[in-house]
Formats: sequence, structure tokens, C-alpha cells
Amino acid sequence: MRKINKDLISVEEAQKIIFSKFNSLGETKKKLIDSSGYVLAKEIKALFDLPSKNNSAMDGFAVRHEDLEKNKSLKVVGRVGAESITNHVLQKDEAIRIMTGSGIPNGADTVIQFEKTNNNPHKGDDYPDSVIINEMVNKGDNIRLSGMDYKAGETVVNSGMLITPPIIGAIASFGIDEVIVIKKPIVSLISTGNEIVMPGEKLKEGQIFDSNSFAISSAIKNSGADFKMHKILSDNKADVKKLYEDCNQSDLIVTIGGVSKGDFDLIRDAITEKGNISFWGINMKPGKPLAFGQVNLNNKEIFHIGLPGNSVSSYVCFELFIRPILMKMQGIKNIHRKKIVAKIDKEIKNKDGRRAYLRAMVNKDEEKGYLASIYERQDSNIFSSLVYSNGLAICPEEYKVIKSGDQLEVIMLED
Repeated sequence: MRKINKDLISVEEAQKIIFSKFNSLGETKKKLIDSSGYVLAKEIKALFDLPSKNNSAMDGFAVRHEDLEKNKSLKVVGRVGAESITNHVLQKDEAIRIMTGSGIPNGADTVIQFEKTNNNPHKGDDYPDSVIINEMVNKGDNIRLSGMDYKAGETVVNSGMLITPPIIGAIASFGIDEVIVIKKPIVSLISTGNEIVMPGEKLKEGQIFDSNSFAISSAIKNSGADFKMHKILSDNKADVKKLYEDCNQSDLIVTIGGVSKGDFDLIRDAITEKGNISFWGINMKPGKPLAFGQVNLNNKEIFHIGLPGNSVSSYVCFELFIRPILMKMQGIKNIHRKKIVAKIDKEIKNKDGRRAYLRAMVNKDEEKGYLASIYERQDSNIFSSLVYSNGLAICPEEYKVIKSGDQLEVIMLED
């Protein structure tokens, strides 16, 4: 066992501080057709039975089961489609041509499909004079009963559920075209650094493309939130003073870079000029120099998370500290990624007493369970370690060595 770095807070403490500052955002009304990906704020109840009437599950003939005999001929007395109804009450040895979704005529208790008669499907409103039964069916076959999906007054969708295409379809079945949802958070995303340029621009000597903001903005969208990409800030004081321009409508400010000990002063000064810093530095790798603070913009308190500039560090910190609060702001109850326990395939040495989040590819073996292949290069700038991994294996800070074949907890990065 080793002492934890005293000048750094633990991952759990950092999460506790950050998570405690965020709650579900307010409610808003959305058109149902535009509501996919939002969280439902108010439950939806069935306005009527669904189906609203007993109806046919097949194209065929509505009959009285007691009249059915193999090779028997029934008189066809009409047709009913999904768009029409009939007032005819079916009598002995009668049948009515019926289409899928059509209401069951009074007197009928069974539908026999076309394929089990001598009759082929008819186009339009035509129907034959008679039909011969080729195969028998059971009483009640091919009839969908009223309310078999939802009964009037039953809950269709609970509040707090993420709206998906099937949920939209279920709600639309009751003629509802607007729903009350939780607002999506808006994140102001700002990259910093003299050497950073946007992809698509011409690269000069000493410059690198801004891959971080592209990865983090995509992760924000995948978390269900929206982002506003701000222009890249250089490391001079004049530019940093413009850090919070046009951020006052956002729910969270995220900067990338400028938080290491050597260059943090500029970001620190920007935060402290408008508010205060809660902490700076977490006992983890990658991602130690994360900063968390709060600023006041036009009398609105907005929290600011400063991510490290190294690509893997910023992404791991996003997964641990930002994704959960974006989920929380949307009213999602389960804000954490799934965790599993897996056997690792390499020895891990943890020299500095920090908790390590190792990129790994996890597969499940039917006999051996979960197996985690640790990526060879674990440097904080090696983005391929994330490209070819689907999990973060957690090496506890108190262990110097984890042997190959030992088990570690793994945060899965894929749902």
C-alpha cells in the first residue's frame, strides 16, 4: 500500500463535487416528430383502448366458427376495409371479405385467411359471391381484441424514459403530436493553444490540428446534449480575456488545454476574475490536471470544467466527469457507464500512486468470461489507444503491480 498524492483529490471526491452541482434542467414542449433523443418529462396515458376495436390480423374472411366445415361453401355478403365499417350482422353460413386492420363485423368470431380458402385476394372493393373453406382454423383466430396493446387510462410511456422511435410511434397512436420533455444541455466548447488550428486549415510549422474539440464535441452529441463550438483561443492574455464571450446562454463551459502547472495561470486568472475554482488536480492518469470552477456571467452562475490538452486525457476525463452530468441534466437516472470485471492479458506497473485508466479491448469468452487486452501504448497522447479499445481498465492507486491474469474492473465505453 502507498500513500495517495496529498495535493490531489481522489476520483470519487472529484465526481462527488462535480455531480452535486448539477440537476435536471427545466421542461419544454417539443413536437412529437422532433422529440427523439429527449427524455420525457411527463408520463403519457392511453386516451382510449388500443386497438380501439376488435380487428382483423389478416386479409381473409370474417366468419362464424360454428359454420366452418372443410370444403363447405359460404355466401359472401360484403366487404369491409380498414377505412370502412359495416352494420351487417353476420348470419348462418355467411362470410364477409375483410382486410387487415378492419373492424370485426357483428356476429363474426373468427377470421380465416385467404390462403386457407379457394379464393385469392381481390383488388379494390370487389368480393366473390361465395368462398369455399379449404382448411379449418380455431375459433377466435386472426382477431386482435380491443385494448390488447393499451387499455384506456393505462400508462403508455413513463416519465424519465428516453424517447426512441418505437416510443414516438406508441404516442402517435393516440393522436398526440406534442410532448413535454427535459431540455437538452448546451455546452460551450473552447480549445486553447497557440499551436492549435482547425482541420481544413493550412498547417504551419509547429502547429497541430484540433482533434480534441472534434472528439469531445462528438462525445457531447452522443451523450444527448448540444454544443456550441467557439473559436480557438491563443495563450495570450488578451485572447483569454475573451474566454467567456457568448457563453452566457450555455449550461456548461468546457475548455481544452491550458490546465497544466506550467500554463494554467491564464485559464485560472480567467476563472477567478469571474468566479472561483473548486479544485485543480485529480489523483488519476491520464487526466490529472483537470480543473473545476464556477463563473458569473450576466448574473448567471455557470460551471466551468477545464480538460487537459492531451487527447486521451481529455477524453477519459470527459467519460468520468462530463458525460454523467450531461446525462443528469437531461433527467436520465442511470448516468454511469456499465462496469464489468475482466481478466487482463498483461502485467501492469503503477509507479506513482495514481489511479490508472488503461485502454483495453474487452471480449467475452463463454468459458473464461470477460477478457481484457490492454493496449500496448498507454501514453496520454496516443489516441489510437482509444480507437482500438472499448473499455477503461481501472488500476487502483494503491497497487504497484497487477499481474497478467488478474481481474480488474472495466468501464465499458460502448452501450
